[in-house]
Amino acid sequence: MVTMDEYIEQLLAEMPESTLHDVVKNILDEPIPEAVKGRLLKPLQPRKYRPSPPPRKAKERKRKAIEKEFDPIPRHKVLRSVKDYQDEIQGLFAENKTDELTFRQTPWALGNFLRGWQLDVPRGHPQGADPRAFLESTESQIRRKLEEELRALGGGLKFQLALKVDLVKVNPDGSEEYTDPVLRHKQETVLQESEITAALRQAFPRVLETLEKWTQRGSGWAVVQVHTLWLDIARYQLLRGGSYIPLPKKLQDKKAVVNVKNGDDHCLRWALRSALFQAAKDPQRPAKYPTEDGLDFTGIEAPTPISQIGMVERQNNLAINVFGWDKGVIVHRLSKQPEDMPRTNLLLIEKAGKFHYTWIKNLNRLLYDQSKHREKKHFCERCLHGYSREDLLEDHKPECQGIGETAARMEMPEEGKNKFTFQNHHKQLPAPYIIYADFEALTTKVEGPELDPTKSNTQRTQHHEACSYCYVKVRCDGQTEAPVEYRGPNAAEHFLRALVSEERGVKKALSNPQAMLMTRADWETHRTARRCHVCDGLLEGDSVRDHCHITGKYRGAAHSACNLKLRLDPKTTTIPVVFHNLRGYDSHLLMQAISKVEGRMSCIPNNTEKYISFSLGQLRFIDSAQFLQASLSKLVDANKPEAFHITARYEPDHQKRTLLMRKGVYPYEYVDSWERFEETKLPPKEAFYSKLSDEHIDDDDYKHAQRVWETFGCQTLGNYADLYCRTDVLLLADVFENFRKTSQKQYGLDPANYYTSPGLSWDALLKKTGVELELLTDYDQHLFIEKGMRGGISMVSKRHARANNPAVEGYDPEKPNSHILYLDANNLYGWAMSQPLPTGGFRWVEDCDGLGGTIKDQPADGPMGFILEVGLE
Repeated sequence: MVTMDEYIEQLLAEMPESTLHDVVKNILDEPIPEAVKGRLLKPLQPRKYRPSPPPRKAKERKRKAIEKEFDPIPRHKVLRSVKDYQDEIQGLFAENKTDELTFRQTPWALGNFLRGWQLDVPRGHPQGADPRAFLESTESQIRRKLEEELRALGGGLKFQLALKVDLVKVNPDGSEEYTDPVLRHKQETVLQESEITAALRQAFPRVLETLEKWTQRGSGWAVVQVHTLWLDIARYQLLRGGSYIPLPKKLQDKKAVVNVKNGDDHCLRWALRSALFQAAKDPQRPAKYPTEDGLDFTGIEAPTPISQIGMVERQNNLAINVFGWDKGVIVHRLSKQPEDMPRTNLLLIEKAGKFHYTWIKNLNRLLYDQSKHREKKHFCERCLHGYSREDLLEDHKPECQGIGETAARMEMPEEGKNKFTFQNHHKQLPAPYIIYADFEALTTKVEGPELDPTKSNTQRTQHHEACSYCYVKVRCDGQTEAPVEYRGPNAAEHFLRALVSEERGVKKALSNPQAMLMTRADWETHRTARRCHVCDGLLEGDSVRDHCHITGKYRGAAHSACNLKLRLDPKTTTIPVVFHNLRGYDSHLLMQAISKVEGRMSCIPNNTEKYISFSLGQLRFIDSAQFLQASLSKLVDANKPEAFHITARYEPDHQKRTLLMRKGVYPYEYVDSWERFEETKLPPKEAFYSKLSDEHIDDDDYKHAQRVWETFGCQTLGNYADLYCRTDVLLLADVFENFRKTSQKQYGLDPANYYTSPGLSWDALLKKTGVELELLTDYDQHLFIEKGMRGGISMVSKRHARANNPAVEGYDPEKPNSHILYLDANNLYGWAMSQPLPTGGFRWVEDCDGLGGTIKDQPADGPMGFILEVGLE
C-alpha cells in the first residue's frame, strides 16, 4: 500500500516535466490512496467571525520563503490555461447581470396615484431565454422598486406585472412565425413592505401560467427571448381604523359622537365597547369600559378594515353601519343583517391618511344641520334623508329599501331653486375649427393557444398597427386647408403630434380676433332688433353687437351677459376631432400612442374597452357614428351629390368625384406588411376577402376598384391606400358638415359641441319648446317614480297554445271552441314618446277614495295627469 509520503514523492519527481496545471490535473484525476483517506481533514462547523490577529514575524518569514520558492513557476502558463477555459467559466459562474438593467418610468402617469415602470431586456441577456429564470433574477429589483413606491405613496399600493415575450413557431413547410404576447396576472395588493415577497410569489406563477397556455398542448410555440417587463403601480388607500384621532371641531360641537382615546390599533373594538357599555360620564376614557367585553375578534386584523366588519357582525351577532365624514356625513357601509336587529352606527374619521372608528350616539343630531329646516328631524340611515315625524320615516323605509342594494346619500334641489330651462346658450355657437380624420392600419396575424370550443371565448386573431392617416381642418365659415396625409411608422403618434401643432395654430388664431365688419344692412338690423338673438329675451336697453371673432361678421343684437357667454377663450375653447366609429376602432389605435405625447388627457368611458370621447389638451375626440348611426357609404348615399362641397374643392373633376362617392373597397387583411405598399398592381380579387366577416367582394366592387386605380393613375398599392383614406376623410367632412348645417338651421345648435345625439336632442327639446321643468324636491316622490321605472323587454308570454278552431284541421267537436288572435301595432315606441309628459305641479293626492271618478273625468289630452301605484290581482 502506498503511503501519503511516497505518493507525494512520486508526484514531485515528475515536476520538471510537468506544468503546475498538469500536476493539479493529475491530483484531481488520480484516485485517493486508502492510506491517505483516513488522514484527510474533516470540515469544521460554522463559527462566528473573529478578526485574524496580525501575523507574527516567524510566519511572515515562512510566507516570503514560500513565495520565493514558487516565483520560478512560469505565470504565463497558468494564465494561458485559465484563458483556454475562460468562456466556459464565465458561462458557469457568470454573476447575475440584471443589475445592468434599470427600470425607467413610462411616459404615462396620473399624479401620485398611477404610474408605470419599464425594464427593457437586451438580446443575449443571460436569463432572457427563460422567463422563469428572468423573473427570479429580477425579483430583488422589483422588490426594491415596490419598496420605493410604498414609501413615495405613503400607503398601500396595487401592482401588476406584464411580461412581453417573443415566441416562434416552425411550420410544417419550414417557415417561421413570430408573435409577442404580453403576459399578465391579476393585481396584487401590498400594504406594507413585509407583504411584498408573498405578493411576488403569487404574481410570478400566474404570469408563467399564461405563458404555458401558449407553449403547451402541442402548440409549437417556443420562447425566443423576454422582450420587456412592465411594473404598473396604483395607489391603494384601504379604509381601516387605528389609534386615536381627535374629532373635527364641527363634530365635537354636535356632541353626537363618542370618541374613545385608545392608544392601540383596536379602535373598532373600543367603539363597539362604548356602544355596548355606555358611560354616563367621560365616555372618551378607555377606563370606563371593561376589557372582558365578550366580543369575539378571532381572525380580525388590527387596525380593522371595513371589509372585515361583516366577519365581526357574524361572530358577535351585531348589525353595524359605517358612515364617513367629508364636509358632511356619507355612507361607507350598511349592514345586511335582518332589519329587526338594532343597528350600531359608527363614524370613520380620517386625518393625514390615518383612520379611526367612533360611535355615533345620536344620528339625528349628527345630521340635523344637513337641511335648512330647523324642526326636529328623523333621518333614514340608508339615504340620510330627514323627516319631521317618525311615522313618516317608517313609511319611507320600505320605499327606500326597494331601490337597489347600494346605499347613497341623495341631495334634492331646494324649493325655489328647482326650475330647469335651456341654459347651454354657448352651444349655439358653431365650433370655430373642427378636424375630420381617419386611419388605415397594417393587419398582421396573431397566433394563440387553442380555445375550448365548449366554452365562451374571445380569440385575438389580428394585430392592427396604424400605418397611415389623413385629416382635414374646417373653419366655421366652411374654409378648409389642404388635407394632411402621412404613411409611415408610428403613424398614431405622428398624428397626435400633428394635431398638437394644429392646436397651437388654432389658439394663436383665437388670440387675435377679427375686428367687426358691419354693413348698412347689419346696422339697420341691429337698430330694429327687439329680441336677443342668443336667448330670445327682450332687449331692454342693454343691447350690444355680437360678431364672429373668426370672420368678423355681425351675428345679431344680444344682451351683454349673453354676448359674454359666446366669448372664445383661447385657453379653453375645444377643437372637435371627428372619426367615424371612433368608439369601436380608431380609439384603440390612438390609445396605443397617446401616452407618448405630452398633454392633459381625460376620457368619458363607455365601458372598459370603449370610449364615448376623450380629450388631449383642448383636442376633443368625438365619434360621428354617435350622431349618424349608419355606415359612411350609406350616409354618402343619403346626401345629394351637390352637397359635397369639400370633396369637390379637392377633386373638381366630376367623373373622378363620382367614382369616389361610391363605396370603395380596400384589402385590409392583405396589407400585412410595409412591403405591400410597394406593389405596382392592384391585388387580385381574393385579396379583398375579410376573415372577420367571412365575406368576399363581388365582381362589380372589384371592377370599381380597378377603375379607381386606372382613373387616378395609381402607381403602387400605397397610392391606392392614400387615396382611399383621403376620400373617406373628405366624404366624412361633407356628411358631418351638412348635418351641422341642418341642426343649426332646425335647432340653432351645433352637434360638434356635443358628445352624442341624446345630449343634442335634450338641449334641442329644451330650446325649441322653451319649457320650464319643475325638479322634484320631495325625496319620497323621487322614490315613488323611481320604483315605477321599467326597462328591457316587457311581455306576458305563454309557451304554447293550441286553438280548437272549426276552420282549422284537427278540430275536436267534443272540446270547447277556442281561437288564437295575433295583435300587433306599428311604432309603439314612437307612439309612447309622442305622448304628453309632466312638467311640474307634482303633489300627493290626499284623498284616494274618490280618485277613480276623478281620473275618469279627466280627458286623455287634458292638462292634469296622475302617476299611480296599484295592486294587480
